[in-house]
Parts: sequence; structure tokens; C-alpha cells
Amino acid sequence: MTDTLEQDAPHASAATAKKEPFLFLYITHKCSLRCKHCYMGDRLDNEILMSPAKVEEILSGLRVLYGQYKVYLLGGEPTTHPDLDAILDVCKAQGYKTVITSNGLIPPKVWPVLDDRLDSFSFSMDGARRESHEDMRGPNTWSPLLRSMQRAIETGFQTRAIFTITQANRDDVFDAIDLADRVGLEMLSFHYFTPTGLGKDKPHLQIPPAEWMELCQDIRRHAAGRRVRVFYPPAFATPDQLPQISDQGYGGCTARNLERLAIFPDNRVYICSAFFDTDLHYGLWRDGAIVPRLVRNTSELTLVSKTAPGCRSCPHASVCGGGCAAYDHLQRTLVSSECDRQTIPICPLWSMPAEPAETAHRLVDLR
Repeated sequence: MTDTLEQDAPHASAATAKKEPFLFLYITHKCSLRCKHCYMGDRLDNEILMSPAKVEEILSGLRVLYGQYKVYLLGGEPTTHPDLDAILDVCKAQGYKTVITSNGLIPPKVWPVLDDRLDSFSFSMDGARRESHEDMRGPNTWSPLLRSMQRAIETGFQTRAIFTITQANRDDVFDAIDLADRVGLEMLSFHYFTPTGLGKDKPHLQIPPAEWMELCQDIRRHAAGRRVRVFYPPAFATPDQLPQISDQGYGGCTARNLERLAIFPDNRVYICSAFFDTDLHYGLWRDGAIVPRLVRNTSELTLVSKTAPGCRSCPHASVCGGGCAAYDHLQRTLVSSECDRQTIPICPLWSMPAEPAETAHRLVDLR
């Protein structure tokens, strides 16, 4: 286990900067689960891998070009990768802080591989009870998750859980905060479900904007004073909430700033997870660089950079950033043309602390 808990990231201003230069590497598509809301979609049936050599090429190039300092290893389930030890060695040699995002079904033989190579764990948790978690993720997934979280905490890894809130598990939200606090997680990050991937045909699981905003207020109240830090995506805001969101570092669509580059084993590069189950990828990784891709003079970047006509005269546009361009293009959730300037869509990938107090660099990094 890497002893970096109290160290600032190389970019020490990360806690207050608007950009989050994190890199997301999907090192495998392989996963034993088929979660109802998984944004990976049909990729899970294609078990291709990213080689350690490819990981080294990507990390070395992007550290220079974009200033990345933190890498998330995802899948599928990244702990199933046969060369995980070599990949983690590459990440460490390149000077990256390294996070594994896992469903918790970690084979015993993998745990020794993680010591002294990994900085953080990010576990997927979709309920505060066996029934709700396994309703989303399948049978026999709850107890292994709890054991893996406890082992990671006891070993001393930075450890957080990610909880994607849907209509099916929203009643578990406050119990999840209690559970995270009780078991010793350092952070609990809530995500807003949007119908993509395996969840594309399940729009009934999405929480409407007004209900989401009310739930976020309740999350803030329930998380107050806790040891565990709770982050959540506002996703929608009222005009009076926009100044606070701006003060917390919101700078509009994260994709426009190339803040969250996601690279897959097939060399596709995405800048927004809303497009993962489409062919609208930003570009391809080729010969040590990202080659932007144009289809009929359009790329993912040109799509997310569009501003709806109604936003140009809106007094809130400079803060909200013109809403979510992915919503607009895919005609999902609250599109800009439906914005009444009282319920304002903002990037659902951006999150803020439930208590907007000073947040330590390492906690921001843990996101």
C-alpha cells in the first residue's frame, strides 16, 4: 500500500482548480456482472484487454500533453486483468496516483499484487442492504463487496464507495451514508443515473430533476457532521444555488476542457461517458497521441462545445455553462430548450462536497 495519504498531488492546486486532470483507462471489458444500469453496454461481451505496453505509452504521453497525474483503472472489472501487476508497476513508474474501480469481487490471489502499487480503491455500491444492491448487480455480490471494502480499509488504502442513485435504491441513500461512516470509508460519492449502456432501456430508473434537487438537499442535511465525506452531483440547480456551485469549482461541461479522458482497449478515446454507448468518440489513440476523429465534420468535442440558442441570452449561462450538451444531442433528461431558467441543468459528471467546507487535497484527489 503506497503511503501517500497526506501528500498533495503534484498539482497542489487541485483542490481549488476547476480542472480535474484525471485519466480513465478501461484496461479490460471483461466482467462477471451485468448490472442493470452499467454504462458499458454491449462492450462487456467483448473481452479485449489493454496491454501494459499500451498503458505505458498512454501514461507517458498524456502526462506531458495534458498534465494528468491520476489514473483510474476500470473495466469491466480491472482486477480480472491477467497483467494487472505489470500495469500497476507501469503506473507507479510513471509517477501517477492510481485508483482501481472495482465491484468488490476481487480474487484472493489479486490482493498481494495491490500492496505497494496502489493508492486508492473505489468500490461500486448500489444499496445499503443486500436486497437493493443485488437487485442492481446480481446475486452473491453484497457480502464480497463488504469484505473487500473492509480489507482495503484495514490495509490502509484510501477507500471510497460510488453509489449510483436510481428510483430502485433511492430509499437506501441515507442508510448508505450511515453504513459508509460506520465501516470507515473515507468518502461516499453519489452519482446521478442517466439511461445509457445497459440502462438505456430503463428511463423509469431515472429520478426527475425536481425530486433530485430535493434529494440533494436531504443528502446535505444527513451528511452534516459525518466523518465520512459525502460528494454528490447537483445535476440541476436553481439560480440562487449557482454562486455556491461556482465557488466550489464548477466550470461547466468537463468534456469541453478534456478533463476526463477515457481510453478503451480498442483505442477509442471519449471525453464524456454519455457517449460511451454511441459511435461518437472524440478520437483514437495512435502512435503515442490522440488523433481527433471527424464524421461529417463533427466530433464529440464539437458536439459538447455547442451552446443552445436559448442559452446565449440567459443571465445564468456564464455559470451553468449552457447546460449539458450531451443531453441536448441525445435528447435525454433536461435539454437546454426545456430549461425554464429556474431548474437549470449542469454537468451531471461534476460533484461537490455535501458540506462545502475546505476540502483536503487528498479527498478531492480521491474523487
